[in-house]
Amino acid sequence: MRTKLILWGKTEKDEKVLVAIELVEQDNAVKTYLFNEEDATEEFYNLLLNEWRFDKEVEFPSTYQTFEKPLTAAEDILPEGILVEKPDLINRAKTEWHFVVLSKKLYDLYKGELEELKDKISDLNEFSSDTWEELKIFWGKVQGHIREKNLFRNHIESLKSKTDELFNDLKKFRKQADAELRVKSQEAFDEFNSVLDKIEEKIDKGLGLQPIFDELKNIQKDFKNIKFDRDHRRKLWNRIDKYFKIVKEKRFGNSPKDRTPASRIERRLNGLLGAIDKMQASIDRDKRDLDNQNNMIGESDGQLEVQLRQARLIMIQERITSKSEKLRDMQETKEMLEKRMENEKRKEEEKQRYEEAKKAAQEKIKRKVAESSELLKENEEELKKASEKIKESKKRTIPPAAEPTEEVRDNHDSEDSVKEEE
Repeated sequence: MRTKLILWGKTEKDEKVLVAIELVEQDNAVKTYLFNEEDATEEFYNLLLNEWRFDKEVEFPSTYQTFEKPLTAAEDILPEGILVEKPDLINRAKTEWHFVVLSKKLYDLYKGELEELKDKISDLNEFSSDTWEELKIFWGKVQGHIREKNLFRNHIESLKSKTDELFNDLKKFRKQADAELRVKSQEAFDEFNSVLDKIEEKIDKGLGLQPIFDELKNIQKDFKNIKFDRDHRRKLWNRIDKYFKIVKEKRFGNSPKDRTPASRIERRLNGLLGAIDKMQASIDRDKRDLDNQNNMIGESDGQLEVQLRQARLIMIQERITSKSEKLRDMQETKEMLEKRMENEKRKEEEKQRYEEAKKAAQEKIKRKVAESSELLKENEEELKKASEKIKESKKRTIPPAAEPTEEVRDNHDSEDSVKEEE
């Protein structure tokens, strides 16, 4: 977006002038230069058009006028009495230059934030996840304005370059921190595995399940308070979870009914309902205590006692407020669990209907197969009988081979004797 314009115009006295206008961003102002027609030669006009407009230095004539006005939405940017050939360019420039100024202010704001982040990172001796998140949030804001095209390309490139440098500095610290974490994580990993090996031995020996369960709970609690790398954390968590399941199955049996999502949600909901009742009872007690304190203030002796009772009133009121907020959270959780339980029950009903339909289909297929096999047996016996009948009828219809007659035998013998004589 250009911040300089060159146009031909005229003064109130109808004198022709060359008008050069530029935006001064840092001052939020517009400067206008007027050159007389005698000084505005073709050579000078081309210098303004091809060099000055692109921020190159151009020597102005000895005589010219300069005007400066603040850039506002209401006022005209041209000096009073000056008319130009293309006023629409002036109006468009005024609108665009407002955007340019605001974009520059936004860039300066983000550049200042980057400088603060740079100072903060330069003071670090180790990786800081808070600073990393802060830098990510900063760059997220910048990207939002980039998508909305509120920043110019040179501003974007400048901010991106400086942000990348800060990310690289933090990555060096993080790489060092990751190496240190890996060493500490390996030590803790080996230690936990040693403890879990002993748990496995106890389970295999059939020792008391309740002590083993309590020990696993303590291990789980310690596990959550230690920083592991991702691989070590996953392996240890899977192993702890495995032993929890083994102990639960040995204690309570492997009942599919008790392990359904709906039953688990129901147990959790029942426990939550009990907690809600207790919390409501506690709030009611505090409210009764609050009423008693209010009544006793009027009977207090001395200012000090009044102040003490008032302080106690504030404490009770704060306690009621805190408990009420917790009760609201519990009520929201209750509603969420009820919805989840309805969904799970609906899923179980659908699954049961599916299983029943599947079982009915299988039974139907079995019946059809049985019926088909019976039919095949009956057909097989009929086919055998038909085959035997066909064989017998064939035997009756084919005559036995006829013996040669005397005459034929005599003729045959005479033919043989003639052949011998020949």
